Amino acid sequence: MTDIYRVICAVYEQEVIKIDYTGLKCGFCGKDFKSDDDVVVCPECGTPAHRECWKNEGKCPNSDKHSEKFVYDGFEQIKKSAQGVTKEEEKDNDTEEKRVLIKLQPTDKSGKVCTVCGLENNPQANFCNRCGSRLIKEEKQESFDFAEYGEFKLPPGMPDPLGGIPAQVKFEEDVTAADMACYVGVNTPYYIKAFDAVKRKVNKFNFSAAIFSGVWFLYRKQYKVGALVFSLETLLYVLRYYISVTYSVKVINSVLDKLGLSLDNTSSFTMEQYMKMSVEMQKLPMEQQLVAMLPSILFFTQIVGMIILGVFANKLYYKHCVNKIRLLKDVAAEENLNKAETAQLLNYSGGVNALVAGILIIIYLFMLLN
Repeated sequence: MTDIYRVICAVYEQEVIKIDYTGLKCGFCGKDFKSDDDVVVCPECGTPAHRECWKNEGKCPNSDKHSEKFVYDGFEQIKKSAQGVTKEEEKDNDTEEKRVLIKLQPTDKSGKVCTVCGLENNPQANFCNRCGSRLIKEEKQESFDFAEYGEFKLPPGMPDPLGGIPAQVKFEEDVTAADMACYVGVNTPYYIKAFDAVKRKVNKFNFSAAIFSGVWFLYRKQYKVGALVFSLETLLYVLRYYISVTYSVKVINSVLDKLGLSLDNTSSFTMEQYMKMSVEMQKLPMEQQLVAMLPSILFFTQIVGMIILGVFANKLYYKHCVNKIRLLKDVAAEENLNKAETAQLLNYSGGVNALVAGILIIIYLFMLLN
């Protein structure tokens, strides 16, 4: 599982596990919670509140009591709801709680993981931000800064994968920045910003695509374009090498022989010798001049092609991502997948193909350096 998929799941986690706060009251408006209410929990004291109420106030309803180590007194009821404990099961509560703690004990020891619902919380939190349970375990956690991710928060430990672009920004009517980030998977801050530039018709040169060209497209799973570009690059290289060895070298050697020079010591040529060589080349028939210059022309063509690919790579990748995301969302709709499952589908289908790129990059570097 990649980090970006963890982020998307964190964003949509409330659709995966629903907690029933029925019987408790909002700390702001005092109204009883209903089973379908959107509820948030203070990570410090455990006080629940309607999300809208929390947004309006911008703080915990019991924030003035935090200095007194206040603990919300409805905690036990929330915990039983999160565990799904019924009245008939309360007599076995101790045994059941031990079973849950063992089952949900974090294996990676990455931080404060809720032993009731499994959510990874802020290291400073005393209560679970989803179910309100007291966080009984605290381990050293990765140092993440919180960043807004739509209406949710990124889990502690991960830099903003969207490079400051809001998650709900629509690149297309049916494709958001969050969808793009989940599909791209690797180096998302760069590409989300690049896609934003594409939408604003401000091009951003892609140096990786320019240098590695066909390999880069294959690495980014753009197999059709990648295969075409890599094939053309290979063809140009083979053609340049063949013409150079078979024809160009012979023409150049004939000129050098007249001047008493050799290709073996070109590094010691003086400017005067280069000038004489140029004069002799101009005396050759046009066909021989073209043969002598053709390898250089083909090499220049490759360089121009690389620059063009660097200019248009992000735009091509943008279109590729949009088309793939739409297809995958159609599949998700047919399979009735929720948002977290759709995020997983996007993540596993997108990303990069490092194996293919690793093999081809060796071939590509050989061509580039020869």
